Amino acid sequence: MKLHDIESSRLPEIADSVKECVNLGEWLLFKTEAAEEGREAPFYLKTATSVFELSDSGKVLQEVNGGAEKLEIDELFYFSDIRKPISLSNMRL
Repeated sequence: MKLHDIESSRLPEIADSVKECVNLGEWLLFKTEAAEEGREAPFYLKTATSVFELSDSGKVLQEVNGGAEKLEIDELFYFSDIRKPISLSNMRL
């Protein structure tokens, strides 16, 4: 799995609160190479209860009904210009 940092302006249709949830690790923004029949969305957003297909600009296209568990996360995205939690390994005691 590849990790990528992108600027929030890359996906302008995603709300800032959603971007914060992604950076906090509560939700996942990802791409998959294993496209199923009829599924070739540029991005996917996995929340606690649902998975959504997103356009290139971050607009919700549709909710993934059934088969969401078959989506493999090949590339995971975080926003470089939105705050992230401080890692314990980066803390100075």
